[in-house]
Parts: sequence; C-alpha cells; structure tokens
Amino acid sequence: MAHKIILTGFDLQIVDVLRIAREDYVIELDSRAMQNVRKARQIVLKKANGTERIYGLNTGVGQNKDQLIALDSFENFNRNLIYSHLVAIGELVPEVQARAVVLIKLHSFLRGNAGVGEEIIFLLKELLNRHITPVMKATSSIGEADLGTLAFLGLVLMGEGEVYYQGRVLKTAEVFEKEGLKAVVLGVKDGLSIVSSNAYSQALSIFAIDEMRRLLSNMELIYSLTLEAVDGNITPFLYYRKTAPEGSGYRLAAEKILTNLTDSYLLENHQRKSMQDPLSFRNFPSVVASLYDSLTYLSKIVASNLTVSDENPYVDLEREEILSTSNYDTTSVALALEMVNTALSQLARMSVFRIIKLGDSSFTDLPRFLTANEQMLGFQTLQKTAVRLEVQINDLTNTTINNFYPISSGIEDYATNLLLILSKNAQILSYFNYILAIEGLSAAQAIDLRHVKRLGVASQQLYSKFRTLVPFLDQDYNLSELVEKIASELIENTLGIAASFGAAQL
Repeated sequence: MAHKIILTGFDLQIVDVLRIAREDYVIELDSRAMQNVRKARQIVLKKANGTERIYGLNTGVGQNKDQLIALDSFENFNRNLIYSHLVAIGELVPEVQARAVVLIKLHSFLRGNAGVGEEIIFLLKELLNRHITPVMKATSSIGEADLGTLAFLGLVLMGEGEVYYQGRVLKTAEVFEKEGLKAVVLGVKDGLSIVSSNAYSQALSIFAIDEMRRLLSNMELIYSLTLEAVDGNITPFLYYRKTAPEGSGYRLAAEKILTNLTDSYLLENHQRKSMQDPLSFRNFPSVVASLYDSLTYLSKIVASNLTVSDENPYVDLEREEILSTSNYDTTSVALALEMVNTALSQLARMSVFRIIKLGDSSFTDLPRFLTANEQMLGFQTLQKTAVRLEVQINDLTNTTINNFYPISSGIEDYATNLLLILSKNAQILSYFNYILAIEGLSAAQAIDLRHVKRLGVASQQLYSKFRTLVPFLDQDYNLSELVEKIASELIENTLGIAASFGAAQL
C-alpha cells in the first residue's frame, strides 16, 4: 500500500527524500503552499506587464541580460531557454536519483518564491505519483545551479525528451498520451525557474550522506573484528566512553565499537601482549570521530538547504518584489564535502595499515601473510591492491572547489564544482568498500588462525556472514573473487550487514 505525504515546501527532511525516491508514495500538496504559489504567480505576471527590468523574466540570461524580452515572446523565449541549456553529457542520472530531483524541485516551488504556473506544480506531482521520471544527463554543472541537467526536466514538462516508466525508457509524448497527461506551455519566468536550481546536487548529496553512514557502520564492524583478530587494546574506547561529551564523534565511535564487542573476550581482564597498539589501531576512535563530526556538519547544511529557496531571481511574497540573489551558490556544501572526503581518506589509509599489520607475523604472532600451512603464499600480494586503492583515494581528495574559470564573458567568474566533488566522493566510497573487503577477509582469516573462541555479539554475526560468502583458506585461492564477493555485499548491502547492526541507512 502506498504511503502518503503532504508537501508544504518547508519541512521535507533527508529521510523523506530517500524514502519517497525509493518507495511508493502518494504526493499531496498543502493548501497554504498552493496559495503562496498562486500569489507568487500573480506577482510575476504583474511585473511582466510593468516597466521594471527583471533578470530572466523580461530580459535574457547570462551576458544577454541586456536584451529585453517582449510580452508576446515569453513562450518562445522560455522554450528556447530550455533548449539552449540542454548541454549535459555523459551518463544518465539513475532513476532513483532523478526521482529525488523531481521531488526536491516540486518541494522548492511550493515555497512560492519561484512564481511558476500552477500547471507545472500539478504536472510534477503527477510525475511522482505515477512514477514517470525524467531521463537526465549528469555532466555539465560547475556548482552554480545544475542548469544543464535540469534542462532535461524542462524538456519532459514540455512533453519532449524521454522518461523512465515501468522499467523502460520511453518517449515522453508516448507516456503522456498513455497516462492522459498534458504537457505545459512555459510562460514568463518558468524556464529559468526550472533550470536555475541545485536540485540535482542536493539529491546526490543526500544519497552520498546515506552511503557514507552505511560505510561508517560497516567500517566500525570490520574494525571490531580486526581488533579481536589481533588481541587489540580496547582501553581507548573505554576512555572516550567515559570522558567524551555526549553526542560527540568520540563518544559515538566509542559506544559503537564497544556495542559491537559486547561479550567479546577483549572485554575480559586478560593479559595482552601489547601495552599500546600501532596508531592505525589505537587512534581509530579519534580519527573516526572526525568522520562523524564532518558528516554531521554536512548533513546539517544539506538538511537546511531543503528548507530555503535557491531561486534567482526570488519572489518576495511579503514585499511583492522580485529580488536578485545568490541563493544558487553551493560553497558551504562543497567545503563540507571536501572535509568529509579528506576524513574518508585518512580512515582508508589506516585500514590499509591494519591490513599490512595483519600479515606481519612479528605483530600478530600468527603465520606470515595469514597462511594456513607452509605451501601457501597467503595474502601477501593482496596488500598491493589495497595500497593501490588508497593511493587513488588520496589522489581524489585534492582540493577541487577553487578550480574554476570565468565564463559568459566574465559575468560568471566563480564556481564550486560541487557535482565534481560529489563524483569524487562516490569513487572514494567505492574504493574504500574494496579496502574494507580486504581488511574483513584478512581479519576473518586471522580469527580462525588464532582460534578465537568468543567474539562480540555484532562481530560474531559479521564473521558468520563473511563465512557464508568466503571460506577459511587452507590453500591459495582466487582472492580477487573473494574480495569482489565481500565488496559487493558492502556496496549493495544485499545481506543486510549494515542494517543488521543499526547503520543509519535511511
């Protein structure tokens, strides 16, 4: 049975976007929001008939802002604005992300700061309710509004282009005819309001936050298993659980690891070989705290952006004016995401160091490279793969936000490259999951070689799930195949590892 949600334009949360994009929801429109939409439209129409020059309403856009648009040319101008912004290339935006874009765009229009016609609002609602999703291309935005991608949404609203529909990609006109939907005729300001938005980068940011929360949970689980594999020292976590402020990254990390290790032999007062573990083990709570804190900061900004308008020009309902703004700027999100990417890089490198230590017999008191017998070569060469992946991650953390060009004859001389930073984040997460797969494979092998009798409640379940994927290796085997199996589970979560242990997957 479909869920129902009423959109108001102001109270949409990150969790709502993910659920509506992934599940079956019926969208309804708040009556007060629709009053704001109608009032904004009347303001726009009044200004269109006045003498005030307003960007993108009765003038051109970009450097063409010096060109006036006549009243009888509004339809043609707005249609051409959509066509001229169809510049995105490359891969298609996946259907679930494109659906989130439509939702965010509809939600933003309901604030009444765009001034678009009601027919656009109603058609966007129908697209969501009937699961008709625009096919959009991904690559064009430099971070100051996702113009080139959102132009494909405008194309669909005009009844052109293609849509995802019932598992297929079909012509929009064909689907509209089947569903009895009518394309809109774009009027004054409609074209610019459709394309001048960060709805695509907002959608990707939300999905990135979800993926990073899942990775964080998986990383903590695998780290817990690694601690047990090397008889690690858990006193740093006991310290932070006692002393760190409530809600801090330190406290969250300590609580999560100690929860994973509930009933583990590590929590007994037994004699350990090492008084202090290597920093890749010992510093984990403080370094993972940086990811908690930076991810919290990013989430706060992204959530806030769902409640404010990115319109330019902006329809001020109270003053009944249309204002020039920089609401489309994404500097805060881009900077926060670069910080998160750097935190991920630090943790990925620490994971690689732990992988190397797991193969070091002088540290583990286990056979070299985790071999089960003298005929095996073990996990020695697998270290190269882990190192290669981390070097790629490190390269992806090079600063991107300050690499921009002045374009449109120098009018647009600033950019954030947010979508490129998001693309790099996706690559980092993919590579990191492979590194975690290698660490998990190594830790599980070490657990068996050490003959650990009692694991933590969560780490035991993780170990058991690993053993449904890969066996204990008593002879050399195709390690690529095993790593791919584990990585696929971490990326797709097909067996529910993260969800089983409270990952914040939304």
